[in-house]
Amino acid sequence: MTTTMSEEEKIGENSDSEEESTAYNVALPAFRGPLDLLLHLIKKHEIDIYDIPIALVTEQYNAYLEAMEQFDLDVAADYIYMAALLIHIKSRMLLPREEGEEPIEDPRKELVDRLIEYQRFKSVAETFAETDVVRMAMWSRPSTPLPGSEPSEIDMSEVSLFDLIDAFRSALNRYKEAHPHAIELKRTVHKISAKMSELYKAVREKATIRLQWFLEGRDRDELIAIFLATLELVRLGGLTLKQSDNFGEINIGATENEIDQSKFELFDDA
Repeated sequence: MTTTMSEEEKIGENSDSEEESTAYNVALPAFRGPLDLLLHLIKKHEIDIYDIPIALVTEQYNAYLEAMEQFDLDVAADYIYMAALLIHIKSRMLLPREEGEEPIEDPRKELVDRLIEYQRFKSVAETFAETDVVRMAMWSRPSTPLPGSEPSEIDMSEVSLFDLIDAFRSALNRYKEAHPHAIELKRTVHKISAKMSELYKAVREKATIRLQWFLEGRDRDELIAIFLATLELVRLGGLTLKQSDNFGEINIGATENEIDQSKFELFDDA
């Protein structure tokens, strides 16, 4: 049986040969490339995939790239290529047409076709994953809510990297608005290990905390350190991230896993 390689996997193979960046690399199972980011924007802004407002999507896409660079995430070449492609499509749509000129093909058609094809690949992959779970006949026992309570939280797998970036962007923007004329005389170095310890301790003490509450009043450098600390703690299995609904507020909870905090300092050299 032959398998067809997706658009994202082809791009990923070409970028593997490039020199590795010193920036922080993130790979989450729900989001792997620029097409995922575009689908996230389409879902978030409730956009018709067959009639994409290219100006809005281009602006929002570039804003995410800027945020990713601010938080020291590695922006791969395929993200930059997609940004250039969006700008090219936008410029083609702005070109004036002569009277009587035959209508040209919609410049967005190729992009729409790629997005729809990629959605199909993701849907098939998710179906295969569910089939594997059924075949293994392994299911975890669901938690039983307390009488009278109806939890509306969704699993960590539904909290995407881009939702997390949104939360940190909001905190950073509020800090800039609250400190418009602040003069930084001495730069404070915030260690990732220190922020991992602070966040892990807060969650263990209070069971669940609101992410925006924890981020309030932090400056840019500290937000970056907390962002990386959050990713590391989730990767180590010490934290869970949950939302009440799509694009809703993110809550941080502790897991049953105990993490050796003495090893947190190792992440300062990562």
